[in-house]
Amino acid sequence: MSTPSDELRGDARAAQTRAGLSAVPWLTEAAELGAFLVAYYVAYMFGMSFSDASSAPFWFPDSVLLCALLVVRPSRWWLYIAAALPIRLFSEVSAGVPTWFLLTTFGIDVAKAVVAAAALRRLVDDPLRWRTIRDFLVFGAIAVVLVPAASAFAGAAARSARGFDYWIAWEEWLLGDALAQLVITPLILYWLVRPPRLKLTFDRIGEAALLLLGLAASGYWAMHGGDEAMGAASRLFAPVPFLFWAAIRFGMRGASGAVGIMAILAVHAALTGEQSFVGSSPAATALGLQQFLLLWAVPLCLVAILIEQRDASGAALRESEQRFREMANSAPVLMWTAGVDGRAQFFNQKWLDFTGHRLDAELGDGWRSSIHPEDRAHYDEVRQRAAALAQPSFEIEYRLQRTDGAYRWILQSTAVRHGTAGEVLGHVSTAVDITERKQAEELGRTIEHVQRLATLGELTALIAHEVRQPLTAALLNLDAGEHLLKIGDTSKDAFKEILHDLRHDTLRAADAIGRIRELVHRHRTEMLPLETNDIVVNVLRLVAGDALRRRVKIVAELGSNLPCVRGDAAQLQHVLLNLINNAMDVVEDSEGAHTITVRSRPAAHGVEIAVADTGRGIPPEALPRLFESFYTTRARGLGLGLTIARTIVTAHGGQISAANNVPAGATFRFTIPAMPQDAKLTSS
Repeated sequence: MSTPSDELRGDARAAQTRAGLSAVPWLTEAAELGAFLVAYYVAYMFGMSFSDASSAPFWFPDSVLLCALLVVRPSRWWLYIAAALPIRLFSEVSAGVPTWFLLTTFGIDVAKAVVAAAALRRLVDDPLRWRTIRDFLVFGAIAVVLVPAASAFAGAAARSARGFDYWIAWEEWLLGDALAQLVITPLILYWLVRPPRLKLTFDRIGEAALLLLGLAASGYWAMHGGDEAMGAASRLFAPVPFLFWAAIRFGMRGASGAVGIMAILAVHAALTGEQSFVGSSPAATALGLQQFLLLWAVPLCLVAILIEQRDASGAALRESEQRFREMANSAPVLMWTAGVDGRAQFFNQKWLDFTGHRLDAELGDGWRSSIHPEDRAHYDEVRQRAAALAQPSFEIEYRLQRTDGAYRWILQSTAVRHGTAGEVLGHVSTAVDITERKQAEELGRTIEHVQRLATLGELTALIAHEVRQPLTAALLNLDAGEHLLKIGDTSKDAFKEILHDLRHDTLRAADAIGRIRELVHRHRTEMLPLETNDIVVNVLRLVAGDALRRRVKIVAELGSNLPCVRGDAAQLQHVLLNLINNAMDVVEDSEGAHTITVRSRPAAHGVEIAVADTGRGIPPEALPRLFESFYTTRARGLGLGLTIARTIVTAHGGQISAANNVPAGATFRFTIPAMPQDAKLTSS
């Protein structure tokens, strides 16, 4: 049985053949029209074979004309209709039939074919093939029931004008048209319009030959008599197994061909007066044929279409699975699928090459042995949490053992797989090796920490100033207390004041140490809502002593009503501290005013923090390279400070830049995107 892809390839070959003949279009059209005229003439001769006294059990011309209109484009319909008219008027079988009757019935037949063809072209995707039960039901409703029933009223009226009973004529007309469309039309469409493209294997040819032989023998015996002990009705069931064999094994081509063979045998038996039809009138003979063929044609077609639809679905599923496997195996990522129970069902070749395991060893839960033992609990926790929250997808990082035994960090992304009806089939996961990225992140954190420690070294004087001042005040208060004890002054108020001052000075020292420790402590990034001015104020407290020692004046111009931002307080403080230290280095070595201005103000979609100095400015050739790694304009600089600052700002979704001022100095500014207004602030 051919698959949909076979059909499409066959249609493509047919289209190429027609394209080759298009060089002589008149010859192609003439050949098609000639084939139609021959088929229509033969059909009309068979249709008129019974007698003028009774309608034919099959009105063959209806099927031939309908198939022709389904095949050719509508603009050429008139040509085929006009060409058929002389056959109806001047054939030898039309002799003795009134011309008005021939013209009337021809007009009715044309109307039936045009209406049915137009409706089928509109309602069925491929009117030459019934891919689904719906297609067959639409064809049956239009071509087999509605159009024949409606036309039977006009046909019965024409026959009643010649003396026939109206309702008997209506029934004969309806059954003749309906049976022709049900028996003859599929035979033409499946065997003549699109010839079969069967796989010519020895087994297939042998099966088809055996089926044909059995069907012909059983059909001939059923139609031409046999054992008198068996009635004609019993013999008619002899071909049934072969009919269903044809439908089940060969689809619609088998069903239509088998029914066509039975129709030919039945018509031949009726015309030759064989035993099955002895003593029957023409009307009774026609009715018997119609009932017999109608009884088997409908269920056979339904069975055949169901079989084809099932095979097509299976073929489409296998083709889809094959495409998925090819795509998965060629994908540059690790890929696998799992069922609803979480057990693995498929791994692509990239995964098998990475782990060095066989597919059967990985299926189910076997693949989990490759996860690092320390990461398995975390993996299960993430997967179970995603399942409990009904999350359609999740991501997780963990270590996976490579075929050489080394553990590599991978990033897994998992999404839900759905069926055609929306049901959950399981999950599909992809993973990429991120070991180099993790190493780069670790290196970046190390460099950042080293830079912080370097900054701490530069702030030795600041730390001494910040801590010494409150400690000195505390010592003075202790000396005062000892002096009061020596002179015998035990005034409660005096000692309360001394203790209050001691507490205040101790808290000042602890606060200074805490701020410096938070700045240089190596920690994980925590993106929290922050108030920008709090960050600036904390850094200005840290550098106040150093600025005083260097005789640098720091001016703060802080904006009001600034939106909060999301970020890591320690990292943003590090950026600002680096910019202020660089500015103090510049102005300390320059002539003129030693002034630094720190500003905060609203910016487009965020907040801008700027550090402006009155130094010598930035050389023009250095501006494009300021933020490159290991590039510095200072003799003792490492060239990492501004690089780390840019990395931090970029990670926060902001931008950092530098420009010279007029007439002197330079300004470094960076922006941080604002949080939504309903964000909850966190103290920095």
